[in-house]
Amino acid sequence: MTVTITPGTIRPAATAVLHRDGWIQGNYTSDRRGRTGCCLVEAIGRGTGLPPLALARKKPRHGDADFIAKWDAAHNLMDEIATSLGRNPEDDELSPKWWLTNWNDRKGRTLDQVLEALEPAQENA
Repeated sequence: MTVTITPGTIRPAATAVLHRDGWIQGNYTSDRRGRTGCCLVEAIGRGTGLPPLALARKKPRHGDADFIAKWDAAHNLMDEIATSLGRNPEDDELSPKWWLTNWNDRKGRTLDQVLEALEPAQENA
């Protein structure tokens, strides 16, 4: 059975990753004692079913269709979330991935804000 990957399936899975593994700033992921967890972008990747650090890398030019579908779904969701948080694709040179990485790492950011960003857009309004 093939599972269709949508924002509706990724968002709760990414939220579960953050609750299970913890949230960090300044890196995609960390397993250092006293500082374990992952950032918003890594949580989206893991929630999509991608291997660790997959979204930190460039998209492979070839690969299996399942990986590419997950990659594209994760990037579509990152674009959706970044736009809902204020990224203007017409004026911002950063890709959604880098924009969200910077947003996640901004001083004063909280886990609650990150979890809220993962809620469906109609609930963010």
